[in-house]
Amino acid sequence: MNCLKKIFDGLEKTIKLICSLLLIGIMLLIAAQVFSRYVMGDALSWSEHGARALFIWMIMLYAGILVRNSGNLGFDLVVKALPAWLGNIFGLFCEASVFLFSAYWLVNSAKLCAGLSKLAFADLKLPYNTIYSAEPVGAAIICIFSIEIIARRIANMHGDRKENKC
Repeated sequence: MNCLKKIFDGLEKTIKLICSLLLIGIMLLIAAQVFSRYVMGDALSWSEHGARALFIWMIMLYAGILVRNSGNLGFDLVVKALPAWLGNIFGLFCEASVFLFSAYWLVNSAKLCAGLSKLAFADLKLPYNTIYSAEPVGAAIICIFSIEIIARRIANMHGDRKENKC
């Protein structure tokens, strides 16, 4: 389990680095747009859509990090109000629900991207699926981190049972 944690930690660091680079790209595109519009007197036609595309990718990538670090919407008050054993089961149910939803999202967003492969943004000269493919990638990252969280929760529940028996 420790080896897997290192792999997941490496994946998280890589995603954070990519998101940092995307944020820098967004800031540069917006600065170029402002400079072009107000200093040069001629706005760039593609920079707004480019910044939006980078923003979409950044959000979709970082969503998995939020899930891994419990930054997503949850039922903490309910879990803490229940007895420990029932709270663990309810928490496991919630984590499994996140996994199932993200797996469903992954499949359907991949179908959407396949259907958009022939359409292109006029100003970016890129196919739609280069931007919309952020959805299945983000959903896959959420699935991966959800599996880690579920495995960790089951291991903790198993450890709690051992402690209670002794």
